[in-house]
Amino acid sequence: MLVRFSVENFMSYDQRQTFSMIAGRTRNHSDHLYSVENVDLLKVSAIFGANASGKSKLVEAMGFACHVINAEIPVSASNQFCKLKEANKHKPSTFEFEFCVNEMFYAYGFSAILSQRTVVAEWLYRLYPDKDKQECIFERVKDKSGSYSLSLNKLYLNLSDEEANSLQVINDFLDKDRVLFLKTINESKKAIGKKNYKCFVVVYKFFSEDIEFIMPDSTIKSLKCYEESDSSFQLFLKAVNSFDTGIVNIREENIEFEELKERVPEHIYNKICNSLEEHQGESSCYGLILSGPTGWYRIEWDKESKVTVTTIILNHKNSVFDFTFSEESDGTKRISELLRIVIQNKEGGVYIVDELERSLHPKVSERLIQLFIKHAKGKRTQLIFTTHETSMMSQNIFRRDEIWFVEKNEHNASEIYSLDKFSERYDRKLDKAYLEGRYGALPIFAEIEQERGEE
Repeated sequence: MLVRFSVENFMSYDQRQTFSMIAGRTRNHSDHLYSVENVDLLKVSAIFGANASGKSKLVEAMGFACHVINAEIPVSASNQFCKLKEANKHKPSTFEFEFCVNEMFYAYGFSAILSQRTVVAEWLYRLYPDKDKQECIFERVKDKSGSYSLSLNKLYLNLSDEEANSLQVINDFLDKDRVLFLKTINESKKAIGKKNYKCFVVVYKFFSEDIEFIMPDSTIKSLKCYEESDSSFQLFLKAVNSFDTGIVNIREENIEFEELKERVPEHIYNKICNSLEEHQGESSCYGLILSGPTGWYRIEWDKESKVTVTTIILNHKNSVFDFTFSEESDGTKRISELLRIVIQNKEGGVYIVDELERSLHPKVSERLIQLFIKHAKGKRTQLIFTTHETSMMSQNIFRRDEIWFVEKNEHNASEIYSLDKFSERYDRKLDKAYLEGRYGALPIFAEIEQERGEE
């Protein structure tokens, strides 16, 4: 679960800004919380703000950091430092996540000079919130000579001198300025097989598997394995049917696996084929949603590599014809994409959605959030999203500490803050107060003077 995320010197974020999923002093909606080690973590957070305030840039910052962790600093990064100050071009940009995995808290982050695509520091700490204590696991810093020094906590990792030396060798041979030590050690089969390196695996897995980003222009929404796939699929069908989409019946239809090649992007088809090869002799399943011109597919295979592909056919009120998923409205497709987050059979995960309300009626967005909270009960699952939809800003739906605002300051840099810093009555109409400017984060319109002669 995500605890906090901090960013500095990235896009519209100049000085360090921190977004938190730690519960505040609000007492209502206790079912929105998950408690670990006496820390109450929020299950959901909504981020509001004007256009160009920096809402999407916060999501991009999280996504960028995860990309670097899983791959390397991309070419595009050279122009992604905050351009409000000339000095920022040569100043490190910093990204740090605090998170909880297996009931243990960690802080992992890195700093990089983006214009040079160079990592200058990387660190991993174990956090003990109940003791207000932290313990360094490793730190990696680039010195003035251009070499990286690695400091290891041999006691915490229970390392022998030989094992510590082997990690130092990995660091010495890691001469790529764009790649992180955490990724490299997870790619070393010799190192990662050791029991006392388990924390490196757990931390890396959080970024490679537990965080999912859903952007407005995303094509593929899921290639995640579903457990008990048939029950999840049936729950999906029932849930779609409960929304006022005009759909009166949904049925499954099998298609040949070869048809997928014509229906899905080539790189997705190749990825599925590669998975079939990797999991040969195993039973497995993919739940796959495409929001483009194709649809929803469930791909299953058994131990004999027999593949079954299922899609859905829809019937509409007052129509005798069948409809494919690709013929549905953008709103229906969006409902299907977000329902996957709500109903899939996972015990945990962090879902970060940019523009949740896109193509949706406000009441539909509200219903999806309520369903998420219901199905996330007892699970380590979080939903973080940006939105312009002020009608959802209600204490009947959210806790005060679940509502965040982003706005530009006098220097045109983005700042983020929680509604919880304001003292509000529980019966206050938050959307009205927000639109009246009480919390800031509203668009400011300049007057356009008419030129002489215009009416």
